Amino acid sequence: MRKPWFLIFIILFSVGFIYGQTASGLYNKVQADSTRHIKKGKIYLKNNNIEKAEREFKKAIKAWKHAYVAYAYLGIIYYQKKDFYKSKEYFEKSLSEFSKFKENYLRMKYDYLKEFERRAKELGIVLDKHNLQSASGDSREYFDYMLMQKALRGRSISYSVNPTVFEAYKNDYVNKYKNLKKEYERDKNMQYDAFFRFKYGNTLMALKDVKGAIEQYLEAIKQNPELKEAYVNLSVAYFLSGDCFNAVKYYRTAKKKGAMVNRSYEHELRKKCRLGAM
Repeated sequence: MRKPWFLIFIILFSVGFIYGQTASGLYNKVQADSTRHIKKGKIYLKNNNIEKAEREFKKAIKAWKHAYVAYAYLGIIYYQKKDFYKSKEYFEKSLSEFSKFKENYLRMKYDYLKEFERRAKELGIVLDKHNLQSASGDSREYFDYMLMQKALRGRSISYSVNPTVFEAYKNDYVNKYKNLKKEYERDKNMQYDAFFRFKYGNTLMALKDVKGAIEQYLEAIKQNPELKEAYVNLSVAYFLSGDCFNAVKYYRTAKKKGAMVNRSYEHELRKKCRLGAM
């Protein structure tokens, strides 16, 4: 005959196996093929093999339709090809797919959390102490609660459960749940990549959409204040729009951050915006 605690050990071990992966890990499996092509494409792009990079990013999209990163890199490729309208098209598609990606990703995580809660209830694990006054965190109380749940469902409780074993797996389960909740709350604030916004801003500048470029540069800086090249381009964009105050402001910030600034642009800034006097 098996030891009294063997059955609960098997149940909890199975739960640990099922929920051992994070929701992020599960979602990564969905887009695994796409991610593989994106990684290869980035290597080709870094080595300036544009045509092969383009093929890999298009394969990434074929593998997973919400591959917003692949669309963004295609935007970068077409900027390099000086096909700025095509570049803009890909960046806009990337932004659109990012919104869908985030929506689907958060929905999956939410469903994952709810399933986690359902399984916890079935096993008699209290995830939130405030929901059950009788379970204050003591292992014996959790153990008694689990037996009570089984009795309420009409299941046999003819075997006993080792409270020490249950306590260990209960703690592991609760910790996983807490981490999942933190991950979910963090990912609700997920933003489109600052680097892609910066690159999209460059495309808009090439199309003489200065206002649109300023919006992208400002958002890029907001998300990543250390993106020093964005300060330079933002200064230029404000200069072209006739806003000397902000042109000088972001020029000075770029210099403080150690960004390289074109000397011809510095000369124009001094001449037209009285840089030395401001």
